[in-house]
Amino acid sequence: MKALDLKLARDLWRMRGQALAIALVLAAATATFVLSVGVHGSLVATRDAYYARSHFADVFATLKRAPRSIVARIADIPGVQRAEGNIIQYATLDFPGREEPIRALINSVDEFGRSRLNAITLRKGILPRPEHASDVVVDENFAKANGLGLGSTVAAQIYGRRQTLVIVGIGMAPNYVYALAPGDLVPDERRFGIFWMGRKALEAATDRREAINTLSLTLDRGASQAEVIRKVDSILAPYGGTGAYGREDHLSNAFLDSELKQLSAMTRIIPPIFLLVSTFLVYIVLGRMIRTEREQIGLIKAFGYSGWAIGWHYLKFALAVALLAIVLGSLAGIWMGQAMTRLYAEYYRFPFLTYRLSPPVFLAAGALAIGAAALGALGGVRSAMALQPAVAMSPPPPPVYRAGTVERLGQLAGFSALGHMIVRHVARWPGRSAITVLGVGLSMGLLFATMQFVDASKAMLDQFFARSQHQDLTVTFTEARNEHAIHALAQIPGVLRVEASRTIPVMLRLGARSKRTAIESADPASQLTARIDGTGQEVALPPAGLMLSRQLADQLRAKIGDPIEVELLGGRRTRSVQQLVRIVDEVVGARAYAGQGTLERIARDAAPADAVLLRIDPQARTRILTRLKDMPVVLGVTERQAALEKFTEVIDSNILTMISFYIAFAAAIAVGVVYNSARILFSERAHELATLRVLGYLNSEVAIVLLGEIALLVVLALPLGCMLGYAMAQLMIAMFSSDLFRLPYAATRASYGFAAVVVLSAALATALLVARRVMKLDMVRVLKARE
Repeated sequence: MKALDLKLARDLWRMRGQALAIALVLAAATATFVLSVGVHGSLVATRDAYYARSHFADVFATLKRAPRSIVARIADIPGVQRAEGNIIQYATLDFPGREEPIRALINSVDEFGRSRLNAITLRKGILPRPEHASDVVVDENFAKANGLGLGSTVAAQIYGRRQTLVIVGIGMAPNYVYALAPGDLVPDERRFGIFWMGRKALEAATDRREAINTLSLTLDRGASQAEVIRKVDSILAPYGGTGAYGREDHLSNAFLDSELKQLSAMTRIIPPIFLLVSTFLVYIVLGRMIRTEREQIGLIKAFGYSGWAIGWHYLKFALAVALLAIVLGSLAGIWMGQAMTRLYAEYYRFPFLTYRLSPPVFLAAGALAIGAAALGALGGVRSAMALQPAVAMSPPPPPVYRAGTVERLGQLAGFSALGHMIVRHVARWPGRSAITVLGVGLSMGLLFATMQFVDASKAMLDQFFARSQHQDLTVTFTEARNEHAIHALAQIPGVLRVEASRTIPVMLRLGARSKRTAIESADPASQLTARIDGTGQEVALPPAGLMLSRQLADQLRAKIGDPIEVELLGGRRTRSVQQLVRIVDEVVGARAYAGQGTLERIARDAAPADAVLLRIDPQARTRILTRLKDMPVVLGVTERQAALEKFTEVIDSNILTMISFYIAFAAAIAVGVVYNSARILFSERAHELATLRVLGYLNSEVAIVLLGEIALLVVLALPLGCMLGYAMAQLMIAMFSSDLFRLPYAATRASYGFAAVVVLSAALATALLVARRVMKLDMVRVLKARE
């Protein structure tokens, strides 16, 4: 080995603790980058491959009923590559021994297996056979959750008719990667499933012979999606079309895109924090190392080594730490990425989903780690290169302490001699002390920002389920109904209260901007539902005009008082102009509201309800659910408590995984910062500490000088961590919010306390490791060493 390389190896071994502490922080950056970018890339690659292989459509449309011949007219639109018309129909399933409502969405498929859009990927079995009306293919997740296999039979009520279905295949399709029942926030595989039935059989079951109620189409490359949608809407208007829309508005794809955006946001927020801290650590450690090796640098230069050789030697120290971090971080990132991928595989229905080890991801992560380490080393390297041998051979001037502000404040506070030593040293190195405070503050801020997601999720649950929903059951009708259907539900024994609600699909326009959505309304005297704003206050429906959620208003760039054009989708396709009278901050969805009178004027169908909210006697639950299953007008039943439990289960499983990751990340920053600060303090003050021991101070008293300074810096970091955590939480909320969810800021004192306890515990454990060196201090060796 060359002489400088041999010295480098010895330096790395001698400073292995500090090098490892820096490597841990850099490894956390690498792991986060590999985790988020790797999982993001895996999801995107899987999605794109699955969509392409299964011919996932570009544009979708639903309608009331149209002859199948309409498909040919749609296919003739310029820019349309392929069009396909199908039937979709909700059904109620009856499982022996289970009283809870179970729903299915049945899709028609070509029994002959010809190429089609949104094709089924069969996992087992076959497609429905042309001459077997009861044959169905069932979604794989629903089959697993309910113990169904090939040959199993399911009793279903389809379009008011009871029918026994036989499962001949198990599969999945790209338009149901994230399958949600109407009104649900997360998939519930036990209560909602996707079925596929032969086209002829479903036509017969729904009285739609040679008719369709849904369209899918793919576009030619370069075709204008907006123009195609306009022409499709024009053709489908007489058939009750509810407005065509692209992939970006398809519910399943929208949830997947939202998840991908969150992964991308995590990549932009978290790794830079670790890289910043590690850059400062390298700067401090290497700068201290070069100051203590002044004499060695002078001797090396005197023997003929150039400044570039000296600079490269110290740069290699930083690069060696970065290489160790790359290895550790890559391994941790792979492990976490695999765990995250398994988590996604539980909720997103792909035929395959594996964590792809992409070389460019590791190269980019390595480049960031090396760049951060090199940037931190730059200042020390420059000073080593510029150091002249004659100057380097003489010892550096000792620090000058004066009776300044800190001294006078210490006297007023009654500090002891040891207390003065602590605050003087902090004031002597303000830059380094500030970096220590900032590093610990960032670790606490990162952990708090993550914990805030737990608080936000709980607040969202409280606002959406506990405060805005007070019903026990939500009954959805097959189509909008009048008061007779509401009265029939009210007569069921055990039903304590009935309230009607109505939702109509509309297109809202303001200037050149438009948004396909739905307007919701409810009884003004409603006790079972409410709108809760961001401050926790209940908001009444306006007697006239529209009320929009903040998300929807932002998309339309609408302000209170703006005239919003409302086009009814389906039915009469009426147009009206409604004034925006209020904007409400909500946590779920981009939603629009109107009073009952306003909604009736827009719909013009004298049908006040397409859903009914019920409060029931818990003792009568089973009897009520049984009655509802047998009612032909009922499309589905949602139990509020079951939805709440499922949502809580999903949040708990996801949060537990993420919190464990970020606790490790925050602890890595705290350990890296505190350990390096403590080691540098020990190396600088070893002579003072040994002198104190000679003067008669006890080991515990001497240790206070070291631990006291660390404790002071950590305590100063706590309020900074609270402020940084607040800012980071607000940034993450803004970047993670989407049209589907907007998390509230709902931090609690417990989150601040938890973050502080984790950081303090990591700092205390690390400081005690260094304090052991004080206890074992060799006074003779230290005092004989040349200053």
